[in-house]
Amino acid sequence: MSRVSKIVLMVAVVALVGVGAAFAQTTTQRLEGTVLYVQGDTLVVKMADGTVREFHPQAGFTFNVDGKATPVSELKPGTKLVADVTTTEDTRVVVYEEVKSGKVVEKVGQTLVVRMQNGEVKKFTNVSSDVTFTVDGKPMTIFEIKPGMNLDAHIITEKTEIVTDRQIVASGAAPAAPAAPAKPAPAPVAVKAPAPVAAPAVLPSTASQLPLIGLAGLALLVLGLGLGLIRRF
Repeated sequence: MSRVSKIVLMVAVVALVGVGAAFAQTTTQRLEGTVLYVQGDTLVVKMADGTVREFHPQAGFTFNVDGKATPVSELKPGTKLVADVTTTEDTRVVVYEEVKSGKVVEKVGQTLVVRMQNGEVKKFTNVSSDVTFTVDGKPMTIFEIKPGMNLDAHIITEKTEIVTDRQIVASGAAPAAPAAPAKPAPAPVAVKAPAPVAAPAVLPSTASQLPLIGLAGLALLVLGLGLGLIRRF
């Protein structure tokens, strides 16, 4: 192979690689948020930017929460979630095959008028020569079809579609368990105070016997005077 041929071949390979790359595009997006609540298959999350979004994970999808595969139904409010979403868009050529059965009512050039199985009459114009008809098990083209024939039409259509493939890897951390409430202090026990002891009655220490002696002397004096008067009379 000459040098020029090698260069041309390398350019062709590079061109083909470039075309393939143009058809497939892959993007990765990271989503972070906190679970607000779960209702059925609906997951409501407050995102890192403050917005609130709803998600509907597919049946069987699980989140890796603290190393444990956790379904949507078991996610608790307050769980921190992180999801890496990888999206691949690939342009592919999809082939569709459609079968239509009916009876030819009229044919003019490449135009067919066919009564379908449900009784509806349809007109097909500019029928391509690529369309294959089957009549009594034999393939025919539009140019071989005649009125009165019962036919099955196999219509093959090629369409270019964008096929999206999405892969999601989600992990999270469960909210911390609430601290156990402190035990209340025991209620104080009432202790009865001892009953007061009555102090013994004590007479005042100011009392003296001198007044008593004076009263006795006065009484004796009065008694002596009384006796003297009695003797006189």
